[in-house]
Amino acid sequence: MGTLRDLQFALQTKIEELRQRDALIDELELELDSKDDLISQLQGELDRLRELGTQSNPQRTKRQAISAEPTGLDPNQLTHVTLTNYSKSEESRELIQKALLENDFMKHLEASQILTIMDCMYPTTLAQGCCVIQEGDDGSTVYVLEEGSVDVTKGEQKLCTIEPGKVFGELAILYNCTRTATVTALTDIKLWAIDRQGFQTIMMRTGLLKHSNYMEFLRSVPSFKTLTEDVLSKVADVLEETHYSDGDYIIRQGATGDTFFIISEGQVRVTQQKSASEEPVFLSTLSRGDWFGEQALKGSGRNLIFRVIILILTILVKI
Repeated sequence: MGTLRDLQFALQTKIEELRQRDALIDELELELDSKDDLISQLQGELDRLRELGTQSNPQRTKRQAISAEPTGLDPNQLTHVTLTNYSKSEESRELIQKALLENDFMKHLEASQILTIMDCMYPTTLAQGCCVIQEGDDGSTVYVLEEGSVDVTKGEQKLCTIEPGKVFGELAILYNCTRTATVTALTDIKLWAIDRQGFQTIMMRTGLLKHSNYMEFLRSVPSFKTLTEDVLSKVADVLEETHYSDGDYIIRQGATGDTFFIISEGQVRVTQQKSASEEPVFLSTLSRGDWFGEQALKGSGRNLIFRVIILILTILVKI
């Protein structure tokens, strides 16, 4: 049986543990407050930059993990710019599309952007021994190799050999930088190419068109009619299209939800299962303009801040 001294020591130990925990909790709360302040500052800065730049470049798509240099193109003139399409065989189209989709930079673009880039790529041929890209030169063109092979060297060192179906020189359309390596034709080669201005025009035009389509859709949703154009524009900025086929599950009962959905096309069947032994009960059918998953937005205190930050409003197309 413990003595009074033992009990006093144990009590003092527990008190010290609690004091340390309280100190840790205070420290974590201060850190969380600091994070909240930082989030508020960043949100304010984001709103300021959006006000300055949304009209000049509303293209902010989650899938498009490409950061490019600022462009001097005037967005107001983009609708009047004529993009030239170059005739290609079906085999060439498939090769270019596959090459773009396999490239680490290009694969994050949307399907419509990939197709437009493919349409606008123009053909060029070079003889064996010709220099396609010279290390140190200013670059403004990206290539897809269709026929032949090329060597890539840096200084006196050979880096690799590129075979048909590969993209090279892509940094030139993303950044205003000099070429980091030399590319030389090992054989007679056939290339498809697009320059930086053509690429930027495509990206800005598709961004503007998508933003305009999203705005038109949001204006057609009855429950959003009271929202201002500025709010609608910010909502349109974070929309992401998702396609589902007939019969696909979008939300499973009981699963953790973090996404709010708005239906653009098609219909959604809503059911609920009251117990594991019972069959799901039909509740309703939702269609264009309806939404669901709003419970994902609910929360309290700090959790709500982070839930709002990671929120993605999703348009369901062709359900």
